[in-house]
This record gives sequence, C-alpha cells and structure tokens, in this order.
Amino acid sequence: MRYGLGALMVAVLLCSGCTGDDPPAGGSVSAPAPSTADTVAQSIVDLKGAGAVHYNGSLTAPAGDKVTMQVTVTKAGEAIGNLSVNELAAAVLVVDHTLYLKAGLDFWLKLSGVPDSTAPTVADHWVKAPGVLLGVDIERIFDTETLPSLFGKPLPDPPQDAIKRTKVAGQDVLEVPTDTGVLYVGANAPYGLVRFDLTKSGKSDPTKVRDLAFSVTDATGDMAALYRDLATRTTELETAYDPFTGVRQGTHRFQNCGVNSCAIVVELTNVGRQPVRVAVKATWTASGSTIGSCDSRVGPLQPNQAGTATCTLASPQWTQFYRRAQSVPGQHPYGAEWTAMALITPPDPAGLRTLATSAQTPVANPQGNQHVYLIRGNAGNTDKQIWKYGVATGADWRKIPEEQLRFCTASGKPSCVVDEVAATGDPASAHALARQLVDAFRGRVGACPPAQWVGCSPK
Repeated sequence: MRYGLGALMVAVLLCSGCTGDDPPAGGSVSAPAPSTADTVAQSIVDLKGAGAVHYNGSLTAPAGDKVTMQVTVTKAGEAIGNLSVNELAAAVLVVDHTLYLKAGLDFWLKLSGVPDSTAPTVADHWVKAPGVLLGVDIERIFDTETLPSLFGKPLPDPPQDAIKRTKVAGQDVLEVPTDTGVLYVGANAPYGLVRFDLTKSGKSDPTKVRDLAFSVTDATGDMAALYRDLATRTTELETAYDPFTGVRQGTHRFQNCGVNSCAIVVELTNVGRQPVRVAVKATWTASGSTIGSCDSRVGPLQPNQAGTATCTLASPQWTQFYRRAQSVPGQHPYGAEWTAMALITPPDPAGLRTLATSAQTPVANPQGNQHVYLIRGNAGNTDKQIWKYGVATGADWRKIPEEQLRFCTASGKPSCVVDEVAATGDPASAHALARQLVDAFRGRVGACPPAQWVGCSPK
C-alpha cells in the first residue's frame, strides 16, 4: 500500500482528531515488558536502521595504544569527529572509504610507522592514513551492519526482577551481559542501545581491537548539518598528503638566482601504482641562518613517470643575503633542505553537498530504492495505532519492517501491518521524510511513536 506523504500526514491528523481515542503522550496499550533478548534484538534493528550514529568512547588498538574517539558515522561509512592516541589529539574524516587525519607534530612523531623526517611536513595538514597505521578502521568497526556481530550472544534471560538496572548518562538502562562484554539498552520504550563495553572485537587487523567502551546516540535527525560539515571538511583535502605513496627523489640544481629570488629544481619519479601530484617544500639557509621557505606542486605524474618540481624562494632575507654576497668579498654559502611528498587525489564534495540538500529539503521519488515505511496496528490509521516509522533499502525492503511485526504485536496490539509511505532516491531524503512524519506525530501527541528510536532526538 503506497501513500503520498502529504496525504498520509493529513489523513492521520484528521482521523486521530475525529475518533476521540488519542493516547496519552507516548502512550500505547499496556503490555508485559519484552524479554531481554527481544529488547536487544529490537535495539539492534534500530541501530542498523539509523542514518547516522554518534559514538563516544575508547578502545585499545592491536599495538596496545589507547584510542579515544568522538565520531559521527553515516550508514554509508562517512565519518567526522576527533580522536586521540595515547592522549595526543587528531581530527578525523572518512570519505570515499578513506581515512584522513589532521594532527600536530607530536602526534606524528609518536605514531609508529611514520618516519621522524616525515612528521614535520605532515604536521597540521590532512593526511591519508591507512587503517593499519592507526590500528583502527573506523568505517569497518562502526559499520552498523557488522558492529552487532561484535556484541556476542546475550546470556540466558534472568527473571525480570533479577535484571540489573542502572543509569548511563542519566538514562535508565538494563545491563545485558553477553559472551563478549556488556550491552546497556534503554529500560523503557523505545529501548535502544545506549552503550556497549566489549572485551574484544574483530579477528584480523585493523579491526582486531579490544576493550571497546562506547556510548551510542542516534544522529539521524542532524543529517543535513552532518553532510554540510562533511562537504566542508572534504574541500580541505585539496592539499592533503599521502606519505605512503612512494616518490623517489633524484638530483637537484639551483637556477635563476638573482637579487629577487632563487629556485631549486628537484627531479622526481612516481614509484607508486596510481597517478599522483607531488608537493615539494624547501627550507632555505644562508650563512648559517634560515632565510625563508618555498612550496611547489607538480603533476599528476603517472606511475613510473619522471618529472621536475621548481621551488622558488623570494623573501626579503634572500635579497639581503644576495646583496651582501655581492658587496662583501669571500664565500657566502647557501642551500635548501627539502621534502617531496605525494598529494592525494582529492575526493569531490559535490555528492556530499547533494545529500545535505536532500536532507534539508527531501523529495519523494516513486522510482527510488529508499523506502519510508510505517508499522502500525491493523485496527486503523489513527495516532493510537502508529508504532514506528523507518527506512529500508532495495527491492526486498519489506523484509526489515516485517521482521519487526512480532515486536509490534508484543507491545499490546492484536496485530500489526507494514505500509509504504514514500520512496526516495537517496537515504538522506528518506530519513528526512521519516523525520518529518515523526515530528508531525510528536506535534500532535506530545511524544514520538512508542518504538521510535531513530529520528526521535530530545527536544
């Protein structure tokens, strides 16, 4: 059954107004509390259904480094935020399935796998960083399709009165032990994962991390701002370094040295497997003192292609040195110390900007593969029957909501059904449309639908 979005919202509003059976805020028919296993199962479904999730916590990398992270990760794998390795901070960006870090000199000097000679060049710049360098693959670890496999199996359900209750960040939660750690899920509907503490993770580097302890917050409601931030950060990658792509340096020479400037020409060869641009940075000295620096870009160089980069110094200090050398007899040595490093091929931020626009002003597309669905009681379309809204992908999208029908009936409804509300061409639009429906429901009833974890941010 397919509804136009506007028609559904109006129909729900009119029906709930004319039947006189509006529930209390957040209300649903009283029902026994679900089993711990069902609570965890529904919480995992909701985690997988989120458009973006924020994680805040720590883990131990395979090499023993203590890593803390505050990152927001989209369903597609983009990520933005901050981390620290052994208390040294770095900014984080994941786009096009590639990790980039931006950090100060101390971070790079103390991170194993980065030569000391490289650290001064990459300090305070974005750097392409393979997961094996950090020991943590952010996209793979926080992929909500595979993350639940790290949670392990919940231990057998104890009696309801024996389930341990506690608070996490002020929220009442159930403490659910598993064979790999402990999960903390909301004690009340819509439940939802609040935190996980795990003693081990993946089976192979760079996901073989341990001691994961992270709080979990749905970030689907902020996807427009999230994609704008991702696009803005992506534009900064134009000058990002790729220090792990080989650039062989050959001979050098000075040329065109006069009163105004002097140039150093460096021969280079791309020994990597992909075309690269190369950045050259030189620090100049004369008579034992630093007199300036210069930067140059060349390329792209194809694999095994040779080329040259010319870096020209034009500083007042050079002019002073040159004039003194011309007027004072004797030797006046000068030189340059340089580095040559590959630059990344920067990703195009246009796609992220498009998603930001979609999340801000969603548009339905009947031919799209992103489906906004409604799970409700079979007794009608009134607010009292609405259980949750969600988003699912692909031709077999109904499988995801239909697997939740047993949770809906367990909540006290005699039977439940799935309706398609709309389809869109991208997940940002779909989640934005679902958020509009949730907000409209909350505006009428005073609370989100009873099972709505995704897109129900606190007011």
